[in-house]
Amino acid sequence: MSIVGIVCLSAIIGAFVVFGAVLAWGEHQTRHITHPIRKERERQAASGEGFAALKDAAAKASEPVHAA
Repeated sequence: MSIVGIVCLSAIIGAFVVFGAVLAWGEHQTRHITHPIRKERERQAASGEGFAALKDAAAKASEPVHAA
């Protein structure tokens, strides 16, 4: 096999390896995309509970509460 043939074969195999790596990375990103959504929902629920507690405390103190 000539040097040119070896270089061409190496380039083709390298292209397939890079393509496979990109597909694997995309699959990895897709599988883990739900974690930030779940964390954001938990954060919003916690801040909602915190706002409710502040609102109750302000009602007891007879002060108005302004939502941001």
